[in-house]
Amino acid sequence: MNKKFLVAASIFATAITVQAQYLRTSYFMEGASTRVQMNPGLQPTRGYLNLPLIGGFNVTANTNSLGINDIIDITKDGNDFLNNNTLYNSLQQDNRFNLNLNTNLLSFGWIKGKNFWSVNAGLRMDIGAQINKDMFTMMRNMNGFDIESVAGQKQSYKMGNQSINMNAYAEVGLGLSRRITEKLTVGARAKMLLGLARTEVNIEQFDLDLDIPNVPNIENMTPQELMDYEFSESDWYGKGYSYNAKANVVTTLKGGGMTFDENTNMINGFDLDASSFGIAGAGFGIDLGASYSIFNNLTVSAAVLDLGVMKWNKNNTTMATAKANDNVEIDADNYEQYIGGDFLSLDRFAFEKDENADYKSSTKLSTTILLAAEYGLLNNKLSVGAVYSSRFVQPKTQTELTFLATLRPSNAFNAAISYSPILSGGKSFGLALKLGPIFAGTDYMYFGGNSKTINGFIGLSLPLGGKRKPFAEL
Repeated sequence: MNKKFLVAASIFATAITVQAQYLRTSYFMEGASTRVQMNPGLQPTRGYLNLPLIGGFNVTANTNSLGINDIIDITKDGNDFLNNNTLYNSLQQDNRFNLNLNTNLLSFGWIKGKNFWSVNAGLRMDIGAQINKDMFTMMRNMNGFDIESVAGQKQSYKMGNQSINMNAYAEVGLGLSRRITEKLTVGARAKMLLGLARTEVNIEQFDLDLDIPNVPNIENMTPQELMDYEFSESDWYGKGYSYNAKANVVTTLKGGGMTFDENTNMINGFDLDASSFGIAGAGFGIDLGASYSIFNNLTVSAAVLDLGVMKWNKNNTTMATAKANDNVEIDADNYEQYIGGDFLSLDRFAFEKDENADYKSSTKLSTTILLAAEYGLLNNKLSVGAVYSSRFVQPKTQTELTFLATLRPSNAFNAAISYSPILSGGKSFGLALKLGPIFAGTDYMYFGGNSKTINGFIGLSLPLGGKRKPFAEL
């Protein structure tokens, strides 16, 4: 990919971040199976069978900088988005994003007396990144933006503190919740984890001093000519390029990973043999939850999800480090490496195979804490409540407070509306609907504001077994 496409992808990445793998709007929907995934101490009104693949798919996205309208502007501007001051000024110094995908392969649950048993198998992917604003500043300068103020000058950029983390794994879980008393229900879910792939990229330091070329007759150029001006390759010849870099890359993947030149030990590509793809790690996790009715209509609940670790196989791991500094003069031989090539090219950082690197074989799961309170109305057919969630993801923990109103006249029909003001900047609402076997919803419905968060869930669930009996009959 070329430089402009790479920067476009980076900006897009900062604009789609995932906050949590579950739909908070469905938390009080007793007819929906999704509430069991958010709190194993909750019980739906009857058992369920979520069909393979179409039984549930969830994706959520959020950022601390750009919003949906900004992404629309990027698609309209094409390659000119680097010259968009509105987009550039929306960026933070550190632009964070997280992405989570969660799909159901097969899950089902059933009621047995005071107990509710559940089994689930699915695939999950967690992605987190932090991208430095100076990277975009440099690209703007190299593409001639604001050329009248930078031409002929030396510019300094601090592009450290950047990272990308990705973990993909399969999950198989067994859950049990039990109604201890009429007021108290507790539950737990044990999960076996099978690691599929992970990638960690850490740019600890990338300090760059760059001589920007002069522009002939710049004082006589019109504003439009200044805007349209682009540096040629020869303009860069003779210019200084001085940098200090410290970075590392770790990949774990059975049947693939980074490849290295036999002579130089430098990264020369990435290989994937689909026929050898398989399990590259294993781990264990647990979910804990409880629900307690303080009064007849007031219920509080809490859950801790994804307590656990994943241990990755070192035999399937490749590692590379870059620790270099140089002071060069741009010429025809190195132009592509430093100026014309991909901004994050392997040559630019000179990543070298490092079998003795400090190998972190275990990674923690992204733990989530949920606290909720609900007040029932109209014989518990309607409720209002709130859910607090905090998810410990990289690069920074994400917190949300969701206010809900839920209508649940029967197991076949549940509906909810929510408002989650923190991550969306107060510019979106959530909606969820269960109609027979079909369930769909979002915590962040886009209503035209420049929301920084989007998500969606869709699934197909069939009833299984009888309905939950009143506690007094058990």
